[in-house]
Amino acid sequence: MTARSGPSKRRRILIVNADDLGLSDGVTAGIVKAWQEGVVTSTSALVNIEGAPERIARVHREHPDLPMGLHLNINDGRPVLPPEQVPTLVKPDGQFYSIDEIPLQLPRIRHDELAAELRAQAALLASLGVRFTHIDYHQHIVVLYTPFYRCVIELAKEYGVPVRQPVPASLIGAMRFESKTKDAALRTMVRFGLRHPLLAARLVRHMTPAAVRRQGEALRAAGVSAPDLFIDGFFRNATVENFISMLRQLPAGVSELLTHPGVVDDGLRRSGGAYINERAVELAVLTDPRVRRAVADENVELASFRIFAGP
Repeated sequence: MTARSGPSKRRRILIVNADDLGLSDGVTAGIVKAWQEGVVTSTSALVNIEGAPERIARVHREHPDLPMGLHLNINDGRPVLPPEQVPTLVKPDGQFYSIDEIPLQLPRIRHDELAAELRAQAALLASLGVRFTHIDYHQHIVVLYTPFYRCVIELAKEYGVPVRQPVPASLIGAMRFESKTKDAALRTMVRFGLRHPLLAARLVRHMTPAAVRRQGEALRAAGVSAPDLFIDGFFRNATVENFISMLRQLPAGVSELLTHPGVVDDGLRRSGGAYINERAVELAVLTDPRVRRAVADENVELASFRIFAGP
């Protein structure tokens, strides 16, 4: 942990963060419900999606105590900046390249355009009256292609906020419960390498596990705070049993659990994402009384990213 005045490492502290606030009315409502009735302690806002600023502003107005971070996004929807100001980030129609399309574009994306768009997303969230608690990453793109991560570090320093730990637990084998996330990512990378061998050869040195681990070192060198552990294995594996298993394995220090609760609605279905019904499953798990009891039984402290601000 790189907090300037962080909590004791003898304690087991868990941040349960719900990504994608603002994606749709249903996702937004589900996150609020998981915070009010379940174990979610924090959320992060996806500001660039159509209708998201209004949803986020409403939630902040109605629930000012909900800790809210910035969910940096460069592969869904449209940029906050006019597309002509960030031409290497967008397709001819002004939309971001999708998660499947963006690997082909990575070498040609200009870092000054990327930095400008990320800064615009931060400014938009701040303009809604949100003093955001942290920065994290939509689908981890700005981490996985490691040259982009310098822009994240500079933005975190500019706003004086902590960030999501860039090194996922699945990468270092820190959690033992069954997870498909790492295998799915590996299969995607292999398929991309087979289809585009020359480009893959150029990109691979920036996207190896060792390269991702170096981003954690870069954070420490920059004095930017982050949790000790980023737990990504709950994604696509949301069960009460897996949540309790995760609690029992939780190490000392500060960990963050990635979650995506939501109520399935037409807005979510229209978003084009593949993670739809799973959000309702996550919501049910995160509000299950057995989960809350297990947190108490395991003497795990729930917290938000505000813990990095110190006493």
